[in-house]
Amino acid sequence: MTESAPRRTGDAIEIPGEYQHRVLTRGWAPQRAWHDFKYRAAEHWLAPRPGDRILDVGCGSGVLADRLAAHPGVHVTGVDNNPDAIRYASQTFQHANLTFRHGLVDDLAFEPASIHKIVFLEVLEHIYPQQARAVFRGFHRLLAPGGRLVITTPNVRSLWPLLEWLLDRSRLVPTLDEEQHVALYSAARLAALAGETGYSVVEIRTLNFLAPWLAVFGRPLAEAVHRLEQRKGQLWGSLLLGVFQKES
Repeated sequence: MTESAPRRTGDAIEIPGEYQHRVLTRGWAPQRAWHDFKYRAAEHWLAPRPGDRILDVGCGSGVLADRLAAHPGVHVTGVDNNPDAIRYASQTFQHANLTFRHGLVDDLAFEPASIHKIVFLEVLEHIYPQQARAVFRGFHRLLAPGGRLVITTPNVRSLWPLLEWLLDRSRLVPTLDEEQHVALYSAARLAALAGETGYSVVEIRTLNFLAPWLAVFGRPLAEAVHRLEQRKGQLWGSLLLGVFQKES
């Protein structure tokens, strides 16, 4: 990244350290379903195996890192730029195979080819496109040959832009547009980013079209619709899920 290229080192507003854990466990029913479906999908595509070293970059309050650490024989490191989040995660989730570090997404101090899998959930939209390319190249350097990168990011070819506008005006979540989000992606744009930074595409699909919102009528209905949406591979979900592999 050139010196003149814009670089974000954090959001324009302060996010409480416990935020992701709180909305998953005590949030509005659609919020809980939204995040749970996202974490489950990421865990599925990461497919943790004994011996894996996994990075959760932008780990927030540590919810997914904790879930991944439940798999035997893996070592998980969560990294986030929010010191309150790292403090909360370190105090809340304690396992011998789980560590948390304060750090920036484009300045990760790990040995080249030392990581088997990286997960990067809803962080890409928080950084500028040129910075995103630098981050993806940095991940590529850290991944071992055959290593996997799993990301989620809002889908601009969905109802997300309207949803973001409504959320910002309802104040149900910390302000998103410009305060947090500075870039949105389509499936094609996400695939292009992966291709130009050295990855092959394993899968690009979407999540969270109707299913999370149906949780207001009961979680069993939301779960059933979520399973149907994933079987159909629908393209209009509000989140893009990208699964990429480092070939060499």
